[in-house]
Amino acid sequence: MFIIKYYGLGGILSLALALLIDSFLFKVLFIWIGLSLILVTFAYSVQSPKIFRKKIDGSIPFYVKWVFVPFFVGVQLFNAWARKNDSVPPIQKIRDKLFLACRLFPSDMPELNHLEVKAVLDVTAEFDGLDVSAHGENMDYLNVPVLDHQTPSKDDLMQAISWIDNHIKTGKAVVVHCALGRGRSVLVMAAYLLSKSPELSVEEAIKEINQTRSTARLNKHQLKKLKDLHSQGVFTQKNRLAIVANPVAGGGKWQDSKEEIIQRLSPHFDLQIYQTTPEQDGKEMAQQAIKEGAKCIIACGGDGTLTEVATQLVNTDLTLGIMPMGTANALGHALYGPSSKVTPVAVACDAIIAGNVMQIDTATCNDELVLLVVGIGFEQKMIEKANRDEKNNSGQLAYLGALYDAIEVNNSANLNIQIDNNDPQSIHTGSLVIANAAPATTVLAQGGGLPDFTDGLLDVTWLTNTSSASENYLKLAQLALRTMFDSGDDETIQHTTAKRITVKSEGKLKYVVDGENREADSIQVTQNPQSLKVFSQPKN
Repeated sequence: MFIIKYYGLGGILSLALALLIDSFLFKVLFIWIGLSLILVTFAYSVQSPKIFRKKIDGSIPFYVKWVFVPFFVGVQLFNAWARKNDSVPPIQKIRDKLFLACRLFPSDMPELNHLEVKAVLDVTAEFDGLDVSAHGENMDYLNVPVLDHQTPSKDDLMQAISWIDNHIKTGKAVVVHCALGRGRSVLVMAAYLLSKSPELSVEEAIKEINQTRSTARLNKHQLKKLKDLHSQGVFTQKNRLAIVANPVAGGGKWQDSKEEIIQRLSPHFDLQIYQTTPEQDGKEMAQQAIKEGAKCIIACGGDGTLTEVATQLVNTDLTLGIMPMGTANALGHALYGPSSKVTPVAVACDAIIAGNVMQIDTATCNDELVLLVVGIGFEQKMIEKANRDEKNNSGQLAYLGALYDAIEVNNSANLNIQIDNNDPQSIHTGSLVIANAAPATTVLAQGGGLPDFTDGLLDVTWLTNTSSASENYLKLAQLALRTMFDSGDDETIQHTTAKRITVKSEGKLKYVVDGENREADSIQVTQNPQSLKVFSQPKN
């Protein structure tokens, strides 16, 4: 390719001049120029746009800019000259809500606002992206780095197509740009047109673009790549994936992680996003997604949102995906492991992309779906005391504080329980937890170690002799140890398994179901084995 020869020759000449010049300053200058151009030549030779380390927000790190100053100065000057003398406007409409452009500058912001553009797809590697946030604009941004005159990878191209499609589906106009709006952006635009209109040929797609942007053209390598992928049917080979997102869960984590989720999943799936509202909860959004043909639904929110979505998927062939975005994220922790606490979005997306599906148990409590636990006593008091404001401000520390308060108050109750068909028995306890699934952090459910959510059994744990707070703290420590190894018998910690358990009390019974407070005269919890398909962490 001529561009490789151009940069390579420039680098060699600069290094040769450095050898011939006596001046130390000029010698350093030409070595700097030479090495910069040689590195760029290498990047073009191996088709590696990552050499410029362009970040997710479109910025190029300061240290990279210094290394490549000679290259950047050259391309900036050429780009400015070419744009000034271009025969077409910087931004042009190709289809409804779809625009093609050259490199964008802050001066283009008024035009973007006039066109109601809300999403920018940048396919350059050698320029900083337009920092829309710096101008107070509510725009989405994605960078798919491609070197000038080259082509994106198949995965990157599919990511770009899906990103455009997902934004247009939500009513957001999208602009696609490269340096001059002639090659790289045209390839992406043509690929998108082919994905939406399979009856088009590659030539027809490019002609449609050319009718508006006369300077648009692909080199022979770009054209061949586009034709090869089109002939393979790549642009129409994605499964549909519905995302039901609760925008207020976890203090608004969905808004912070939305773009990362779309970037990770869009290369592999055709995404459809449904956001809950005060009027329409996760259950109703899941119903809508199913009516529109979704076979896999990803619940983005806390455990409450997951349960709402799961109610529509139990005992069906539909698959539930979990994107942990609440405060505790207990089910995500149980399915994905401790790493979901550190990088929840990455871990969840990897599991969904891997497609590892397993069947897990669910349960019902008074005909209400249970994925995690039913709790009476300390668990219920903890949830009751940890209100939404505290959870938004303190995260999981709100639960710890609430649990501490519950143990200090140390209320206990007389309960009558019947396990399966056994005779009823009376217990006096400050804590009774009936678990279908629970991570190690749900300490009060660990009487038999980590509950197995595939064994068809409920894990029932209760504490006896809860006469003082200090004794209860000791029992919590013993329960925590049981998640790692058998810590021996302790008559004050009772554990059994059951398929059904009925609990009654004197007067109204306060209890919690998967983080939601309830009240009833009595409760009956029944196991529903292997009733829900979920994406899970692939086993090693």
